[in-house]
Amino acid sequence: MRYAIYAGCTIPNRFPGIENATRIILGPEKLGAELVDIKGFTCCPALPTVYSTDRFTWLVMAARNLTLVQDEDADLVTLCNGCFSSLLKAAEELQNVVKGNRVNEVLSKVGRQYRGRLARVEGHRNFYEPVHVRHIIETLHKDFGKDAISAKVTHPFSGLRVAVHYGCHYLRPTMHTAIDDPSAPVMLDSLVEATGAESVNFADKLSCCGAGGGIRFQVPKLANAITKDKYSAMHAAGAECIVTGCPYCLFQFDHAQKELKVKPLPVLHISELMALAMGVPADRLGLDWHLVKVEPVLRKMGGGGK
Repeated sequence: MRYAIYAGCTIPNRFPGIENATRIILGPEKLGAELVDIKGFTCCPALPTVYSTDRFTWLVMAARNLTLVQDEDADLVTLCNGCFSSLLKAAEELQNVVKGNRVNEVLSKVGRQYRGRLARVEGHRNFYEPVHVRHIIETLHKDFGKDAISAKVTHPFSGLRVAVHYGCHYLRPTMHTAIDDPSAPVMLDSLVEATGAESVNFADKLSCCGAGGGIRFQVPKLANAITKDKYSAMHAAGAECIVTGCPYCLFQFDHAQKELKVKPLPVLHISELMALAMGVPADRLGLDWHLVKVEPVLRKMGGGGK
């Protein structure tokens, strides 16, 4: 397996430990995949931003990112729900010849061309397929599976009750792709359980974190009201921490708790939780970038992750 990791914007700027955790668990140190380093990635750009105002500009920006990975014979693995939905949708839309030609007219000005990933060669003809855009949750669940991941766990989170948050862009299917059941997803729950923790059910589990669609910056009181409802449901279920596959959702949960003055719930990306369970020292994961301290989670490991 060969992966090119796409970290996006939020992770490098707010939670760089997520990228490091992902590289450790996917790479030779743990699960043994080959990682391809690609320079020059820019914003995906997320659908609630450029896509909402100028869809052609969005497609050009996304296509440029895809051109950087198309010749690497690697899957593009995203660590963010927004990046995943934007780049996947772009890869699908670029199959339209008319759109693809228009995009390539612009990309030619910077020496780029989107062709897609080489699928096969027949005689003198090359056949291409869309660049494979994948979410880290799907990658871990489908390429490795719960049993293989559990076998790498050295510091299980026995007794830790986790509230899993999927997030909107993970659940929303495109015209051609749905990586999980949008109304009854299971992949993130399964990955959490692979670490020895318990995924607890709670009311409105699949609802928005509160920040979706730019609400956090446009109507912060509404965003925090939505988030507060989720906190109430999580606390009622006895959750001790939140685990998500999206850094933007993580940011909302992590920061809103201070503003709402609710009982703290540590928030982790699934890559961080998995790295800790696999014995990666906490000081390699940048956990001090989180506003809500994660020490209560570490104590569930009996101190093994410190």
